[in-house]
This record gives sequence, C-alpha cells and structure tokens, in this order.
Amino acid sequence: MFADKRYDAVLKELYGFKRLGIRPALGPTRKFLKALGNPEKKIPCFHVAGTNGKGSTTAMIASILKEAGYKTGAYYSPHISDFRERFLINGRFCPKNKVLETLLWMAGKYEKARMEPLTFFEWGTALAFCLFAREKVDVAVIETGMGGNFDATNLVSPLVSVITNVSLEHTSILGKTIRDISAEKAGIIKSGKPVVCGDHSSTVREVVRKAARTKRSPAFFLETDFKISKSGLFTAADGKKYLLAPSMSGEYQLKNSALAVQAVLCAKKLRVKAGQIEAGIKNAFLPGRFEVVEKEGREIIFDVAHNPAAIRELAKILKSRGGKYDFIFGVLADKDFRKMLKTLAPLARRMYCVAPDDERALPAKTLCIAARDLGINATAAEFGKIPFGGRTCVTGSFTTVEAAKKSVTI
Repeated sequence: MFADKRYDAVLKELYGFKRLGIRPALGPTRKFLKALGNPEKKIPCFHVAGTNGKGSTTAMIASILKEAGYKTGAYYSPHISDFRERFLINGRFCPKNKVLETLLWMAGKYEKARMEPLTFFEWGTALAFCLFAREKVDVAVIETGMGGNFDATNLVSPLVSVITNVSLEHTSILGKTIRDISAEKAGIIKSGKPVVCGDHSSTVREVVRKAARTKRSPAFFLETDFKISKSGLFTAADGKKYLLAPSMSGEYQLKNSALAVQAVLCAKKLRVKAGQIEAGIKNAFLPGRFEVVEKEGREIIFDVAHNPAAIRELAKILKSRGGKYDFIFGVLADKDFRKMLKTLAPLARRMYCVAPDDERALPAKTLCIAARDLGINATAAEFGKIPFGGRTCVTGSFTTVEAAKKSVTI
C-alpha cells in the first residue's frame, strides 16, 4: 500500500478507507497495535467518551497538563481543517514529514502482518499511538470516536476515564435507548481506575455506577461529588476550590472544565498546581467550538454542534447575544434534523441548507423542505455560492464547518 509515498497521496489513500465505514470491534485494531509493538501501552493516558463535549474536555485536560510541564499528546476526531488536528502535541501539529514517515513505517508492519483491511478511524487511532510513543510524550488524552466499549481507542489502560454525557446517537450501532448507549460508553471504565461523569440523568448514573462498582473503580459525578457554579467557582471532590474561566463560550464549557479538572485531580501520579489548573482551563482552545471570526463588519460563527442536545446549547449562546442570524446548516441523515431545525427556527433570519461532504449526508433539498415547513426562509445552496452579509452561523456537522472554512474568504 501507499505506492505513491508523497504526503498528499498517502493521505488521499488513507481517506479512501472511509468507504469501509464504522466497525464496532476491537479485534482488528488490537492485532495491528500488536504488530506495531503495542505503542498504546507505553503512554499514560486519560480516556474521554460522551455524546457532546468530549473534544472540549479533552482539550482542557491536555491544556492543564501542558501548563504543568508535561509533554502532552491529544487525539481528537474528527478534524476540521487539517488532518494533523487529530494528533496534537503540546497543542501543536506534528510536522508532515513525521506523520508521513510514521505512516509508511506502519504500512510496512501492516503488510508483513497480513492484516485485514482497516477503517480510516482504526488507522488514525493507531497512528496517534505511534506518534505519541515516538515523540515520547509524558501523557496523552484520548478522545473516543463513537461509543466506547467497541471503539478502536478502547485498548488503552487509562489513569482516569471520563464520560461527559449521554444522548441518543448512532442508535443503529450503539443501541436504541439511553440505557443501552450509556452501557456502551461505560465500557471505557477500567478495573480499579477512577471514572468521572458529567451526566445528570438517573439512568446514565445508574449504568455508570453499576459498571464502576463491578470493576471496583471509584466514580465521581458532577453536582454530587464535585461542583461548579455559574461564576466558575469549582469545588473538587476533596473540597479544594479553584476559579475556572474557560475561553470557549457556553455554560456547558463550565461543566466540561469541571470534568477536566476533576479528572486531572483523580490522576494521583501527576503533580499539578492550582495556578496551572486555572491557566490550563483559560488557555484551552479547539477549532469549531463557538469559534467567532470577525472582519470588515462581518461576523461568522463556526460551531460543530451536530445533534439536538448540542444545537440546544448553541442556541442558548446565540439567544443571549440577541438578534437573528443567517445559518449555513448541513447535517448527516442519521441525526434528528427536525428537532435541530425547530431549535434554530426562532433565531434564523434565513437559512442556507447544504449537504456535507459525507456519504451519510442529508440532501440539501430534503433539509430545505423541512426548514420551510417550520417557517424558516430556507434555500438549498452549495458551498462557495453563499453570500455573507451580517452575522452568520455555520453549524450542523463537522464536515459542514470544514467545508465552510475552506470556501469562505474573510
């Protein structure tokens, strides 16, 4: 494989593996990692799962650890603008030559092991472990792709596991009920290792608590064992207090910051001071999380909210700012797009409905019809042909934000 060994050509071939879709199984990744020398076993890590907020929580944990002087790797998925967003070390991209060199080395091991075809995410996960091991990071923060139990990342033995929250998503794979999906996400809990959970639902907590008890893992729940006020005053499970001021907007980012701090405090092997915790939360940043870009009187907000729960949180922020917005909105067909449209309708001056560059994309015309049924002034549109006037919000999926960033000149 990778006959053309130039960086762009290798990435193009790698992207081609998306055709294999999503595989909820650990066997292929386990075999590949063994062929690679099990790099995942060489790095202490945190493991983060959840329906929403896991990217932001991952970024906050990584930022705290960086402030504390640890060389820190962070694995995210998906990316928005650059493939290397998935593998950050101390918040920076890995050089292209190192990514290429590592992929070519991995390809050799893959062929020698006579591996079955791997999905794009399985390759990306293995690449993250290899890059972090080669760069000798002190600690890594690993975000799941989907679910938890059979996610390709779930071959790590983390210092701490984090479950941000649980909503109905990917029901064809993860299960039809909140209880089923909670059980999948609780699959990241490891024997004797603490788990931190931010969901308030009694069903989710029951499932997480049962899984933790079975594995004899200490469990810490937001608003029960640790708390954060609207002003950012955080009270840890041990009673210590910190003042947290996330740079990322939204009340939910306060909750994510609380999860991040409690997770770091649960990792007893790591030494982190109060000032480093507060600075880490303040300095954490992730593209596409209410990212506001302004120029020449125009304001464009990029937000990767991609399900009803995330759209509700986005709408709260937009409503607090007042006025109405033009929306560039594109979703995947497996999402409850009607609920998402209903939430955005009161805030929409007009809406440009687009189809994300994804095989699961909902057609722009279908989305447009649903938007008009709710009284939204909607038009089916294509990226690059959308006029920008005043305030615009781009949302609905990671791929929608990615395409908009590439097509919009600001």
